[in-house]
Amino acid sequence: MPFRHSCFISYRHAQHQLMRRFVQDFHEALASELEALVELPLYRDAERLQGGDFFNPALSRGLCESVCMIMVFTPTYFSHDHSYCAREFAAMTRLEQQRLPARPEQGLIIPVSVRGFDQVPDEIKSTRQVYKFDHFTMSGPKLIRDKKFDIEISRIANYVAARCKDLRALSIDCDGFAIPGHNDAEVVSLLSRTVGSGPAFPGRGDQ
Repeated sequence: MPFRHSCFISYRHAQHQLMRRFVQDFHEALASELEALVELPLYRDAERLQGGDFFNPALSRGLCESVCMIMVFTPTYFSHDHSYCAREFAAMTRLEQQRLPARPEQGLIIPVSVRGFDQVPDEIKSTRQVYKFDHFTMSGPKLIRDKKFDIEISRIANYVAARCKDLRALSIDCDGFAIPGHNDAEVVSLLSRTVGSGPAFPGRGDQ
């Protein structure tokens, strides 16, 4: 089967309005830019904006059917207590290895740092282009009116479009695909490398 989405947006749930607004503005701007470049829409879990912990099993299929994944990084993106972002990252890393075995320099995970650029794990900074949005304020006018914001969105959109073109002939099978669980070895290892030892109260991570 062909891909159904150009990009899956992975982000921590938003408890406050400013972060919700950034994700909404980012999604709107990227979707508008991509519309002229590719026919595949973006995938975003809108429920996550409402706050709280959500993990819909349908996300596994949405991720698998996406060419790329945008990771909206903040210092709490990787978390033992709220591990769904780490699980999405691990899942896309697995898909990336399967789909681009000979071209790792053009990865399918696109890190976007909203806050805490200096806390982006070294293993990500050393292997991937990290788009830095830390300097944009979330309390002023809408980001989509900022010319510098538009320039960065355009760069990301062109990168996503190029990956869509690269993989346009690839046939995918998502029937048996599942995002790894909280206690999966890949996730445990990823969290150990990015945030250190586990939580003080075991078992609190997303199930």
